[in-house]
Amino acid sequence: MNKLFGIGLFSLASWFILRMARAQNVSENALFSLVNPRIHLVNLAGISFRTEIAVNNPTRDSLNLTKPVVSIWVKGKVIGQSVAENKQIQINPLSVSKVDTLELVLPWTALSKVLGGVITQIPALINAFKSKKFNQALSNMNLPLEMSFSTYINGIFYQSQPEKLQG
Repeated sequence: MNKLFGIGLFSLASWFILRMARAQNVSENALFSLVNPRIHLVNLAGISFRTEIAVNNPTRDSLNLTKPVVSIWVKGKVIGQSVAENKQIQINPLSVSKVDTLELVLPWTALSKVLGGVITQIPALINAFKSKKFNQALSNMNLPLEMSFSTYINGIFYQSQPEKLQG
């Protein structure tokens, strides 16, 4: 009985060490990045943001990740997040893949809590968007918006560093 217990314990320890070695290999070699984080739409409801996430998996192990949650940051604080879904996405070994387009709608009230003068500029933003001069109007506002994402990769939590949004 002791030998059987010892063999079982050794097998479990070996499996755990192998799993951790593979996780370390993936974490050191796989690259995750936001692709084209952008402001998609501005209307009376708020600002709609979109992005894709690129996963470069140069390892020989496949990755299983949950659908990422996108966060919008202002001055180091999260002011909005996309809806979390328990959708599994498999990334094949030795490949570069893009995750679905992720969208987040941030209401004007969320921005007004952090940036006081935003509400007075809503009509100007909507007019600028209709006249296709939106990037210029947004850069004039100088909003310190940043975007990041978080997900679980093979059961391990991962969060990217916030990246500044361009209009």
